[in-house]
Amino acid sequence: MSFSHLLLAEVSRLRYRPRALLGALAMLLLSLVGPPMWMRNTAPVSPAEYEEAAAAYEASLPDCGNCTVETYLRESWDFSDVVHIGIAPWMLILAVLVLMLVMVYVGSDFSSGVITTQLTFTPNRMRLLVGRVLVSGLLGAILMGIAVLASSALSIVWFVALNGYASLPVGSGLLGVMGASLLLGLILGILSALLVFLCHGAAVAMSLVAAILVGSTLFEILAIDSTLPPHWLYHLIPTRHAESLVVGMSRRSYDQYPLGSTTALTPEESLLFFVGLIVLGAVLAAVAFHRRDIKN
Repeated sequence: MSFSHLLLAEVSRLRYRPRALLGALAMLLLSLVGPPMWMRNTAPVSPAEYEEAAAAYEASLPDCGNCTVETYLRESWDFSDVVHIGIAPWMLILAVLVLMLVMVYVGSDFSSGVITTQLTFTPNRMRLLVGRVLVSGLLGAILMGIAVLASSALSIVWFVALNGYASLPVGSGLLGVMGASLLLGLILGILSALLVFLCHGAAVAMSLVAAILVGSTLFEILAIDSTLPPHWLYHLIPTRHAESLVVGMSRRSYDQYPLGSTTALTPEESLLFFVGLIVLGAVLAAVAFHRRDIKN
């Protein structure tokens, strides 16, 4: 079987396998959970809220001479805030789900023995590895595409209903977030497949990803409460690079606490970081898959 035929077969499997469809439906449903959490902040300030803020201002005059009524009003988001404070961080959370879904998709062939049967008809292991990895990247991009399109569409409809069409800005950065999300999904799909082939199944691969996520989170928490570690360490954290890619492609200048402006990550650096991870993972997975005795 030629590589082109193998790739077409993998795409066909992606179209008709129930677990891929279930993963897409899961992403669609979860992507709709996010907008209600932040869209309440986009509603215009009501007269009742202004009266409450005015009363709080009057009560605070003896203790807060510099306060104004606006001090006690909730902040009303514009659509750029919706994009950068709502949609973009939500995509980073859903990216973890993309990792897991692709790992389950690829790892199921190891647990069920399908990979052994496929090797009978496609003895060239490297072709099988490359084909499965490329289609996994496509699956990751599709899942992230569903997430960002559904979340963005719901946010736009909700925002227009509350504020009108004229309130939608031209340069909100939404297209940047959408493009970066698709790119991140492609990258995560490829990395997920490589990890499964390297670890010979989804269970160990998921454990490794969970350990990386927990370690990154603990590092960020400890860095806030203690002496800041060297800034170069932040350039090795995958979650930081995912943030830099998604947010940085829509807004070049944003707060990357605790990094300063001279050490902040850039989308270009983050893309190179992920390319390096893919190359390293491809080499390790190719060696491991080539040498491993595949059994049911």
